[in-house]
Amino acid sequence: MGDMTMTKRARRVLVSVAAVAIAVIGFFGWYRIHFAMGHAEEYSVNDPSSARRVLIATQGSAFKDAVVSGLVQRLKQRPIFVRVVDVGALSSVKESEWDAIVVLHTIEYGRAPAAAQAFVDRAADPRRVVVLSTSGGGDFKIEGIDAISSASRMTDVSTRVDELIARIDAALAH
Repeated sequence: MGDMTMTKRARRVLVSVAAVAIAVIGFFGWYRIHFAMGHAEEYSVNDPSSARRVLIATQGSAFKDAVVSGLVQRLKQRPIFVRVVDVGALSSVKESEWDAIVVLHTIEYGRAPAAAQAFVDRAADPRRVVVLSTSGGGDFKIEGIDAISSASRMTDVSTRVDELIARIDAALAH
Protein backbone atom coordinates (compact mmCIF):
# COMPACT_ATOMS: atom_id res chain seq x y z
CA MET A 1 0.00 0.00 0.00
CA GLY A 2 2.88 2.39 0.79
CA ASP A 3 4.40 1.83 -2.66
CA MET A 4 1.05 2.52 -4.29
CA THR A 5 0.70 5.85 -2.42
CA MET A 6 4.21 6.88 -3.41
CA THR A 7 3.50 6.04 -7.01
CA LYS A 8 0.34 8.18 -6.99
CA ARG A 9 2.20 11.00 -5.30
CA ALA A 10 5.10 10.75 -7.77
CA ARG A 11 2.63 10.71 -10.65
CA ARG A 12 0.91 13.87 -9.34
CA VAL A 13 4.25 15.65 -9.00
CA LEU A 14 5.26 14.58 -12.50
CA VAL A 15 1.93 15.73 -13.96
CA SER A 16 2.23 19.07 -12.10
CA VAL A 17 5.78 19.64 -13.35
CA ALA A 18 4.72 18.75 -16.90
CA ALA A 19 1.74 21.14 -16.70
CA VAL A 20 3.96 24.01 -15.53
CA ALA A 21 6.52 23.25 -18.26
CA ILE A 22 3.79 23.24 -20.92
CA ALA A 23 2.40 26.53 -19.59
CA VAL A 24 5.84 28.18 -19.65
CA ILE A 25 6.57 26.92 -23.18
CA GLY A 26 3.10 28.06 -24.26
CA PHE A 27 3.65 31.52 -22.83
CA PHE A 28 6.98 31.95 -24.63
CA GLY A 29 5.41 30.71 -27.86
CA TRP A 30 2.53 33.16 -27.50
CA TYR A 31 5.00 35.97 -26.70
CA ARG A 32 7.09 35.21 -29.79
CA ILE A 33 4.03 35.18 -32.04
CA HIS A 34 2.63 38.46 -30.69
CA PHE A 35 5.74 40.49 -29.88
CA ALA A 36 8.71 39.10 -31.80
CA MET A 37 10.42 41.50 -34.14
CA GLY A 38 10.17 41.02 -37.87
CA HIS A 39 12.88 41.33 -40.48
CA ALA A 40 13.47 44.88 -41.72
CA GLU A 41 13.55 45.52 -45.45
CA GLU A 42 16.78 47.00 -46.80
CA TYR A 43 16.80 50.16 -48.90
CA SER A 44 18.82 53.30 -49.55
CA VAL A 45 18.12 56.96 -50.23
CA ASN A 46 20.27 59.69 -51.75
CA ASP A 47 23.59 59.44 -53.55
CA PRO A 48 25.96 56.71 -52.29
CA SER A 49 28.91 58.96 -53.13
CA SER A 50 27.70 61.68 -50.72
CA ALA A 51 30.30 63.01 -48.31
CA ARG A 52 28.12 62.02 -45.33
CA ARG A 53 26.82 58.49 -44.77
CA VAL A 54 24.33 57.20 -42.19
CA LEU A 55 23.48 53.55 -41.64
CA ILE A 56 20.24 52.65 -39.87
CA ALA A 57 20.03 49.07 -38.57
CA THR A 58 16.57 48.16 -37.30
CA GLN A 59 14.14 45.39 -36.56
CA GLY A 60 10.72 45.16 -38.15
CA SER A 61 7.86 46.50 -36.01
CA ALA A 62 5.23 49.18 -36.50
CA PHE A 63 6.96 51.52 -34.03
CA LYS A 64 10.47 51.06 -35.43
CA ASP A 65 9.19 51.32 -39.00
CA ALA A 66 7.56 54.66 -38.12
CA VAL A 67 10.73 55.94 -36.42
CA VAL A 68 12.90 54.86 -39.37
CA SER A 69 10.48 56.47 -41.80
CA GLY A 70 10.68 59.73 -39.84
CA LEU A 71 14.48 59.59 -39.76
CA VAL A 72 14.72 58.89 -43.48
CA GLN A 73 12.27 61.68 -44.32
CA ARG A 74 14.38 64.16 -42.35
CA LEU A 75 17.78 62.92 -43.56
CA LYS A 76 16.89 62.60 -47.25
CA GLN A 77 16.40 66.38 -47.41
CA ARG A 78 20.13 66.75 -46.74
CA PRO A 79 23.13 65.62 -48.79
CA ILE A 80 23.46 62.41 -46.75
CA PHE A 81 23.47 58.87 -48.09
CA VAL A 82 21.17 56.74 -45.91
CA ARG A 83 21.12 52.96 -45.91
CA VAL A 84 18.54 50.97 -43.90
CA VAL A 85 19.33 47.35 -43.02
CA ASP A 86 18.08 44.69 -40.67
CA VAL A 87 19.86 44.47 -37.30
CA GLY A 88 21.05 41.01 -38.29
CA ALA A 89 23.28 42.61 -40.95
CA LEU A 90 25.37 44.43 -38.32
CA SER A 91 27.89 41.59 -38.19
CA SER A 92 29.11 42.53 -41.68
CA VAL A 93 29.07 46.32 -41.18
CA LYS A 94 32.40 48.12 -41.47
CA GLU A 95 32.10 50.96 -39.01
CA SER A 96 34.72 53.04 -40.85
CA GLU A 97 32.41 53.31 -43.90
CA TRP A 98 29.79 55.27 -41.96
CA ASP A 99 29.73 58.67 -40.27
CA ALA A 100 26.85 57.63 -38.01
CA ILE A 101 25.32 54.24 -37.31
CA VAL A 102 21.85 54.12 -35.79
CA VAL A 103 20.74 50.87 -34.13
CA LEU A 104 17.08 50.39 -33.25
CA HIS A 105 16.38 47.17 -31.38
CA THR A 106 14.10 45.58 -28.80
CA ILE A 107 15.18 44.10 -25.51
CA GLU A 108 13.62 40.61 -25.46
CA TYR A 109 13.87 38.28 -22.49
CA GLY A 110 16.15 40.84 -20.83
CA ARG A 111 18.69 40.97 -23.67
CA ALA A 112 19.43 42.91 -26.82
CA PRO A 113 19.65 40.92 -30.06
CA ALA A 114 23.07 39.26 -30.30
CA ALA A 115 23.96 41.18 -33.48
CA ALA A 116 23.18 44.56 -31.87
CA GLN A 117 25.06 43.72 -28.67
CA ALA A 118 28.11 42.41 -30.56
CA PHE A 119 28.20 45.50 -32.78
CA VAL A 120 28.01 47.91 -29.85
CA ASP A 121 30.68 45.90 -28.00
CA ARG A 122 33.10 46.09 -30.95
CA ALA A 123 32.41 49.71 -31.94
CA ALA A 124 35.74 51.53 -32.18
CA ASP A 125 34.15 54.99 -31.94
CA PRO A 126 31.04 54.96 -29.73
CA ARG A 127 30.41 58.64 -30.62
CA ARG A 128 29.32 57.46 -34.08
CA VAL A 129 26.87 54.88 -32.71
CA VAL A 130 23.33 56.02 -31.86
CA VAL A 131 21.11 53.43 -30.14
CA LEU A 132 17.39 53.28 -29.45
CA SER A 133 16.39 50.33 -27.24
CA THR A 134 12.71 49.51 -26.87
CA SER A 135 11.13 47.40 -24.18
CA GLY A 136 7.67 46.93 -22.71
CA GLY A 137 8.04 49.62 -20.07
CA GLY A 138 10.66 51.58 -21.96
CA ASP A 139 13.30 51.30 -19.25
CA PHE A 140 15.74 48.69 -20.57
CA LYS A 141 18.73 49.31 -22.82
CA ILE A 142 22.18 47.99 -23.64
CA GLU A 143 24.32 48.76 -20.62
CA GLY A 144 27.50 50.80 -20.82
CA ILE A 145 26.48 53.09 -23.68
CA ASP A 146 24.52 56.31 -23.98
CA ALA A 147 21.37 54.84 -25.49
CA ILE A 148 17.81 56.12 -25.70
CA SER A 149 15.34 53.82 -23.95
CA SER A 150 11.69 53.83 -24.97
CA ALA A 151 8.46 51.92 -24.96
CA SER A 152 7.05 51.33 -28.44
CA ARG A 153 4.29 53.93 -28.22
CA MET A 154 3.22 55.35 -31.57
CA THR A 155 2.44 58.68 -29.86
CA ASP A 156 6.18 58.98 -29.06
CA VAL A 157 7.46 58.52 -32.63
CA SER A 158 8.10 62.21 -33.38
CA THR A 159 9.86 62.70 -30.02
CA ARG A 160 12.13 59.71 -30.66
CA VAL A 161 12.86 60.94 -34.20
CA ASP A 162 13.84 64.37 -32.82
CA GLU A 163 16.12 62.76 -30.19
CA LEU A 164 17.75 60.50 -32.77
CA ILE A 165 18.28 63.33 -35.26
CA ALA A 166 20.00 65.37 -32.53
CA ARG A 167 22.33 62.44 -31.79
CA ILE A 168 22.96 61.75 -35.47
CA ASP A 169 23.88 65.42 -35.95
CA ALA A 170 26.30 65.16 -32.99
CA ALA A 171 27.87 62.05 -34.54
CA LEU A 172 28.18 63.78 -37.92
CA ALA A 173 29.95 66.71 -36.24
CA HIS A 174 32.88 64.49 -35.17
